[in-house]
Amino acid sequence: MNIFASILLAMMLSIGALAQSQDQSGSQGSQGQNGSQAQGSQNQSGQTQPSNTASGSQNMSGTVSHNGKNFTNDRNNRSYKVDNPDALKGKADQHVALLVQVDPDDNVIHVVQIEPPQ
Repeated sequence: MNIFASILLAMMLSIGALAQSQDQSGSQGSQGQNGSQAQGSQNQSGQTQPSNTASGSQNMSGTVSHNGKNFTNDRNNRSYKVDNPDALKGKADQHVALLVQVDPDDNVIHVVQIEPPQ
């Protein structure tokens, strides 16, 4: 009976691992509209999202607004509201590189770290 339970457990784990690997490989080889390989993954609406680091944060470079409450990303010229503008104090109207957490639904970023521009 113990052998049967062990075999059943091993089969369940291998099926789960196989399903997860297929799910991950489906988003890695996605192509953009121009036929080139796209970085990152696609969300449910088919838009390509930048790759995130393991902590859920991502790097962005761009310009801080005059009041320090908004940030414009260089990559896509998209403007984000900063939910912790005190983190950007003294950086108004400057080009910076940031490590941020993005809330794409509300178009809001949370600054985790300011890095030297690249």
